[in-house]
Amino acid sequence: MEPINTFAQAPQTSEGYYNRNNAIAPEIIKYLEDHSDLRQFFTTKPMKGVLSKTFRIEKDEGIAVQIAGNSEVPREENIRKLFTIFLHRNATGYKIDDDEKRINEDDPSFESRKMQSAMDRMLKKERLDIINVMMTAAGTGNTVTTYTDKITVSAINNAVVQMIKDARADADHPISLEPDTIIMSYAMFNELQQDPKFQFVPEIFQRILLDAKLKEGGNRGILYGETGQSVAGLNIMIANELMDQAIILDSSKDAFWLAEDQEPTIHKYRDEEHISYVVDIRHDQQPVCVRTECCALMKKQ
Repeated sequence: MEPINTFAQAPQTSEGYYNRNNAIAPEIIKYLEDHSDLRQFFTTKPMKGVLSKTFRIEKDEGIAVQIAGNSEVPREENIRKLFTIFLHRNATGYKIDDDEKRINEDDPSFESRKMQSAMDRMLKKERLDIINVMMTAAGTGNTVTTYTDKITVSAINNAVVQMIKDARADADHPISLEPDTIIMSYAMFNELQQDPKFQFVPEIFQRILLDAKLKEGGNRGILYGETGQSVAGLNIMIANELMDQAIILDSSKDAFWLAEDQEPTIHKYRDEEHISYVVDIRHDQQPVCVRTECCALMKKQ
């Protein structure tokens, strides 16, 4: 990935009252792709210059049938429906007044750190949007399972079984699910470790943390991402946007899409009224779930 100060190189402008100069910055998407562990569950749907677009969803859950001799072959059409996605705009920015600029003129990374913080805010917003879509979909796609007191291996096993049963019970379009991921908070992950049935492998978890910190700019900590652990056949991921809920997914079914404009922008200008330089960042995107039956929600009673 390019160094973060690449983002700070929006075209300069002559001084003037709100004199703007817009720059298309695809590096913003690259930054989000490199740092968002939740994007792996989403299929990207690129959009350009529009705030809405209609897509066609196809589901092929049919099965061949036995026929006699040269009798007519039944031709099952894929299940199709139209789905329109409307983008929303995420935005943040920063400003540097003349006094601040003068105080930090000997610090070459000063503005880069400002941009880094702004990009982290964009990342937090994307993660929150994704988790909200996942929770909403999981709460409507299958029967919501509950647990009391602390999360346990047995409770997760029961939730997986119920999720599979619900998907197969659809009279019109039964499907076979193979749940493979559970997303939970770090606090819930710690609760799970207290269950003697849970086979925690601390060496793997510690290695993941160490590898993250050894990477350039690595500061993953323990609050999100892969754990290297599994329970009930599910890979465990941490997302601290969750509280007392867990989301179970079948990630093989292309259930989640992330529509986004391929031309995010950086606007850099001089604000004479407030004697400062301003940088505004805008990116249009929208995560959606197109197959709610492929996720399920667990929550505390």
